[in-house]
Amino acid sequence: MFPQLKKFNNESGIVLFIILMTAIIIMIFSVGILTQSMNENNYAQQQVDQVICDQLIKELYANAYSSGNLQNVGISTVMQGRNYQVTLNNYGLIASGADAGSYNLQTTCNYDTFQ
Repeated sequence: MFPQLKKFNNESGIVLFIILMTAIIIMIFSVGILTQSMNENNYAQQQVDQVICDQLIKELYANAYSSGNLQNVGISTVMQGRNYQVTLNNYGLIASGADAGSYNLQTTCNYDTFQ
């Protein structure tokens, strides 16, 4: 049927070599795809964490501003199994420049990065 293959005898091992090389190449591609999938999941979780932090900071600022308490305040909450700690630090009024009379505020959001 295939006269060019008749010159290889059963003991040459060329078929085994070809199968092993093909299997190794398939495994390399599989590991690459799996790694890419894990990276996509981690990146998506980072984006979710950033959105949650942004919303928590806005909520903390709105609550502190509406109550008239722009001192150093913070909240701690658990969302989607992660701990988030949000703080609002007030460093006083800005005395001079274009922003004179406004508050010098710093917000910080920390969250667990492990699952």
